[in-house]
Amino acid sequence: MMSLALAEALCPGIYNEPFDAIRDYTALYTLAVWCLRYSPLVGLDSELHTARGKGELNSLSSLHYGIIIDLSGTERLHGPSRNVAATLWKLFRQQARIAVAPTIGSAWALSRYAESPLVVSLSPSELPDALAPLSTLALRITPQSAAALSDVGIDTIGELLTLPKHALSVRFGKALLSRLHQALGEYEERLRVVEPPTSYERRKIFEPPLIHRRAIVVAIEHIFKDLIAELSARQIEAGYFSLSISDTAAATTHKEFPLASATNSMKHLLEILEPIIDSMRFCGEIREIYLRAHSLTRSTTQQRSFTAHQHESTDIARSHSELLNSVSLRIGKDRVVRAVVHDSFIPERSFSYNSITETTTSDSSQRAVMEPRSPYNLRERPPTLLATPEPINTLAMLPDKPPSRIQWRGRHLSIISGAGPERIAPEWWRTHLHNDSFVGRDYFTIQDDAGRWLWVFREASSQRWFVHGVWN
Repeated sequence: MMSLALAEALCPGIYNEPFDAIRDYTALYTLAVWCLRYSPLVGLDSELHTARGKGELNSLSSLHYGIIIDLSGTERLHGPSRNVAATLWKLFRQQARIAVAPTIGSAWALSRYAESPLVVSLSPSELPDALAPLSTLALRITPQSAAALSDVGIDTIGELLTLPKHALSVRFGKALLSRLHQALGEYEERLRVVEPPTSYERRKIFEPPLIHRRAIVVAIEHIFKDLIAELSARQIEAGYFSLSISDTAAATTHKEFPLASATNSMKHLLEILEPIIDSMRFCGEIREIYLRAHSLTRSTTQQRSFTAHQHESTDIARSHSELLNSVSLRIGKDRVVRAVVHDSFIPERSFSYNSITETTTSDSSQRAVMEPRSPYNLRERPPTLLATPEPINTLAMLPDKPPSRIQWRGRHLSIISGAGPERIAPEWWRTHLHNDSFVGRDYFTIQDDAGRWLWVFREASSQRWFVHGVWN
C-alpha cells in the first residue's frame, strides 16, 4: 500500500480517477445484467446489496464487488462449466478472477484468495482440500474474527476444519460456524438475482403483407395506442419512441419520435404523432412493424388542489410540456433551446441557451427560467444583443461622454442623444481561478439621427469602441 503521490512519482504517466462507489455499483450491476446470457440466475454479493441499502458502499471492501452466476442446468446450452469460466476469463482479457464451485461461499473464497486466477472445482468432495490452504478471511468473516483465530494459531481454513464445530461456535460465535457451513454446502445460501431492464415494445407481423397506405397508417396508430395503454397502466412515461417498418424485400425504414418531456398521455401523443405518421412514405408490401419506447421514467400522480389557482398553474405546466413535445417532433429536439438567466453583470455571461434535453431534467434550471434572478432588473438592456461585439470608429469630445459620431458597418452615423457611462468591471473572483480575460468596459446608450438606439462600450485597456446591442 502506497500513497497516490508516491505512485505518481514512480509512474509519471499514470492515470488516476477518484473512487465513486455508486458509479462502480451501477457498472457492476450492468455487467451482471449482461451475464444473464449465460444463466437466468445472476446476482451480486449479499454484502454489496446490504451496503447499498444502508448507504455504506464507501466503507465496503472491494473484495465484495463480485458477480455470482448459477450455471446449474446450463450444460446443454454452454457445455461444461469450465468452458464458461474459460470463455469469461478470455472476454475479460485474463484480468478477472473466476472460480467454479458447488457453493457460493466456496466460489467466493477461491476467486478471492486462491493462487490461480482461474479455479474449477466441480465436486463437493474436493471442497475441503481446495479451501484448506486459504486464509480464514476467505470465509467472509470480519477482520476482528480472523484476528481472534490467529491469536490461538488458526490462520487457514484447513486448521479450522480440524477443530470441533461446537467449540468454534461457543468461543468465536455462530457467524463463523455459519460461514463455514455455507462454504461447505451444509447451509443453504440465497442468491439475490439481478433483474433485466424491462423493455416496452410492440411487434406486429402481417400475413398477407399490408399494401394500402391507409391500412399501414391505421396499423401503426393501433400499435402506438396499445403500447401507450401499457405504459399508462404501469405508470411509466417514455422520452421517445423508435419505429421500424420492414417490407417483403427485407428493406427497413426507421423513424424516431423524440419528445422534449416524457409522457404517457394517449390523447397528447396521438395528436402530435398522427400528422407525422400520415406524412411518412411507405414503399413495397409491409411485412412487419416494430415499435419500442425509450428513456423510461416513473410517472407521478399529482393530487388535485381545491384552489382554482393551483389548477391553473398545473394546466399551464402541462400545456407548456405538450407544446415543447410538438415543436421538438417537428423540428428536432436538438434545435429546441431555452434561455437560462445567470447571476453575472457581464452581458455575455448573464444568460445562456441550453438544450431542452438539459433544462427539462433540471428543476433548478426551470426555476431559473421561470423566476430569473437577473442583476439587471433595475437597468434597461437591449432586446438584441450581438453575439460578438462589433468594432466601430468614434468621435468623442470627452472620455466620460458618449460619442458624437460613429462609423459602423461602413456607414457614418450622427449621434443626437446619449447617456452613460455605466462601468462593468471584471469579476475578480473569476480572474485567478478561471484565467478570466475580461477587460473593464464603459457602456453608453446612444441614439443616431435615424432614431435608432444603440448600446456601445469603450474598453478600458485599449480605449477601443464596440457596438454590443440594438433597440429595435
